[in-house]
Amino acid sequence: MPVATLTTEEKRIEAYDLLVKKGKATPLKSPRDLNEIINSHYFYAIYEEKSPEVIETAKEIFNEISFKVNLYKYLDLILDGLSLASIYFLGAIGLAITFGVMRVINMAHGEFIMIGAYTGYVVQLFIPNHTISLLVAFPLAFAVTFFFGIVMERLVIRHLYKSPLDTLLATFGISIALQQIAKNIFGTQARPLTSPDWLDGAFVINDVLSISSIRIAIFFLGIIFLIFLIIVMNKTRLGLETKAVTQNPMMASSMGINPDRINMLTFGLGSGVAGIAGVAIGLFSKVTSELGSDYIVQSFMTVVVGGVGNIWGTLAGATMIGMLQKFIEWFNPSNTLAAQTYMIIFIILFIQFRPRGIIALKGRASED
Repeated sequence: MPVATLTTEEKRIEAYDLLVKKGKATPLKSPRDLNEIINSHYFYAIYEEKSPEVIETAKEIFNEISFKVNLYKYLDLILDGLSLASIYFLGAIGLAITFGVMRVINMAHGEFIMIGAYTGYVVQLFIPNHTISLLVAFPLAFAVTFFFGIVMERLVIRHLYKSPLDTLLATFGISIALQQIAKNIFGTQARPLTSPDWLDGAFVINDVLSISSIRIAIFFLGIIFLIFLIIVMNKTRLGLETKAVTQNPMMASSMGINPDRINMLTFGLGSGVAGIAGVAIGLFSKVTSELGSDYIVQSFMTVVVGGVGNIWGTLAGATMIGMLQKFIEWFNPSNTLAAQTYMIIFIILFIQFRPRGIIALKGRASED
């Protein structure tokens, strides 16, 4: 057999089998045979050093190194969990407004994330500088999804405030329609949303512990979101009026507050925040029409587990779900689907014992 033809594994095995038939080579062993051979032997280390002091010192150094390696592995696991939690928090914080505050079951929330991601992609088509394009994409994504949110609230949601379950069906139909519109415009192929060069690479501490720059940026973006929403809900007139309309619409109306206007602006705010989250998520995830559906379930779980209507609860829920998923994946790294299944089972059991979430509302608002 010409050597030039032995370019594939199959050809080389075929040539080896011919040598086996001629008695010039031993038969190949299967992976099962190799495992049986390995398992039938014992492996241990023998120190050639005769000095007990040197051996004890070597053991102490080895144990110290092993302790540091394991410590950095656990720190890496915690950082991965916090990174995933920041992603879930970004996806859920807009839903915490529309679902947690307004009690509107918005199944199209994931599609607002998708619209934000596609907005960032379109901006990069016109602005090749990725840093400048991001600075333009974030406010533009907020404006676009804010507009779509207001249109959706005016045309559909405002007629269904008295029947939340109807909002589930209506927004589910809207989500399917938005996905199909996105497919018709952008196609089914994933579109790139490229991060700037300064977000490439990773922050490396040692060979065990490192975290990508984009995850660090998203973590700080989540902190910015948290501060922004706390200021809006607690220090601005819109936030105070939103709380008033949520707790007692009739009393708020008698005090000169327009509930319809507040509901419209609140729903638009939640949708706009989802658009900004879409740009951030699109930097490391594939931008397709199904982008939102990948995060809608985790977003609802985050809001419900954390405590409906509570921004701090959303943060706590995202942290718990992100850490839990990474912890389960650590035991079974080859099967992420099983990790998500175990996580959902745990959350179902958690809600049975704490139905109002980690941080439950108190007072009149908790009665709804």
